[in-house]
Amino acid sequence: MGVIIRQSIQNSFISYIGILLGILSTIILFPNILTPDQYGLTRVLLSIAIICAQFSHLGMTNIVIRYFPYYNTSGDSRYRLLTLSLGIPLAGFFLFMILFILFQDVLISYYIDQSELIVVYNTYLIPLVFAILFFEILNSYVRSLQDSVTGSFVNEVLIRILIIILLIVHYFEWLTFRYFMIGFVSIYLIQPVYMLTYLFINNQLSFSFPFQKETKRLFRDMSVYGAYSLLGGLATLLIGNIDIIMIGMLMDLKSTAVYAIAFYIGSVITVPQRSIGKIASPILAGLLKNRKYNEIDQLYKRTAYNQLIFGVLFYAGIWANMHNLLDLLPDTYDGIYWVVIIVGLAKLFNMATGVNGMIIINSKHYRFDLYTNILLVILTITTNLLLIPPYGITGAAIATAVSIFVYNFIKFLFVWITFKMQPFQWNALGVVMISAVCLGLSFLVPYMMNFFVDLMVRSLMIAAVFLGAVLAFGLSDDVKNLVTETLRRVQTLWD
Repeated sequence: MGVIIRQSIQNSFISYIGILLGILSTIILFPNILTPDQYGLTRVLLSIAIICAQFSHLGMTNIVIRYFPYYNTSGDSRYRLLTLSLGIPLAGFFLFMILFILFQDVLISYYIDQSELIVVYNTYLIPLVFAILFFEILNSYVRSLQDSVTGSFVNEVLIRILIIILLIVHYFEWLTFRYFMIGFVSIYLIQPVYMLTYLFINNQLSFSFPFQKETKRLFRDMSVYGAYSLLGGLATLLIGNIDIIMIGMLMDLKSTAVYAIAFYIGSVITVPQRSIGKIASPILAGLLKNRKYNEIDQLYKRTAYNQLIFGVLFYAGIWANMHNLLDLLPDTYDGIYWVVIIVGLAKLFNMATGVNGMIIINSKHYRFDLYTNILLVILTITTNLLLIPPYGITGAAIATAVSIFVYNFIKFLFVWITFKMQPFQWNALGVVMISAVCLGLSFLVPYMMNFFVDLMVRSLMIAAVFLGAVLAFGLSDDVKNLVTETLRRVQTLWD
């Protein structure tokens, strides 16, 4: 648990820096430097590339994490896994390129009327898929070495800094939009190069013929698990990206840009969840392998509760400052208010149900994850088709929220029935009530006629009241320890 807490804090720190960089790029620079159509193009290409990369890795990202404990007996054994984890996705990437060439005209036909820029730049998908694919594979391997921080830094800090620089260069018209797009794709190609360099520096980059010993013994299980995790993961990514893709098809790239910004703001609350999940998954794989169900139950409850605490704090802070966020955006983006609120609420419920999906996918019941994901894909596509035409981007947000609620409730029930575990604690009700009070108090504070002053006062008031109440009522030992450690370090620096 100490590894989880330590790396979760490190990941959270990186993620908070990433949030600041994301606010600068996503909310300030992108909408003010690129036209809505141009910004929408980058979002659609990324969403399609993420889904295609999931298809191309053929289940290896989850295989690496689940089966790493079986290979972690010697350096040569780990090198066999690394070779396998890079070789199979390479074959998958070539398969993707063949399918892309064969069906390129079909892809273009969906966007030609509403989103013409996709027709011009659709070939940029090939290097973008390659970059995302091999970063995810290498990041899974590095995470299995119980280092979740390096990948977080690359994905949330380094890439955003480089994109900010690229946007500034484009703003001064030193690059045309075509060269901006070339630079945009090239930045993502830096990710796998960085991870390979990291492995090399740490003497973890070596290769060995993979089809012997462990692989021969585990090949059938790995193949079946990989097939299910491939389809399950593909379904999950479809759910997370299908709304942006369908808005581009059913509406236009301008609407896609507006929704993308709203979705980003609503997803900010998931920072603690992402931070915990990056290190919790490989640890869960080891606990399930050794059938340590009491430790799994403790991990399940503790991570869910901590995710909820910080999730509701972020949610209240975002809702209270929506007027400030809107002031940063051009008038074109005024329609994001309720999209942010709806998406944020759905993400909050997802956090409150904890690591149920990780428990399922790393257990012998991993097939169930595929079945629920297929159900969710059908539900997501259907609700988007029904709600986007009459309600636009708000309809897409409602569709996403309904899908997330149904999906997580089914997984919650399955883990409860199968493993006799559930993540909820009575203290959670107190945490939710405190956050509601904080939000209500923020609405009573008049606008202070200065963006930065208003933002700081509201945010600090919510944080002080919320954390003060959590500490006063003894609702979380982890929060108490975190505050104590933070104050100790501040005192050390001050002295």
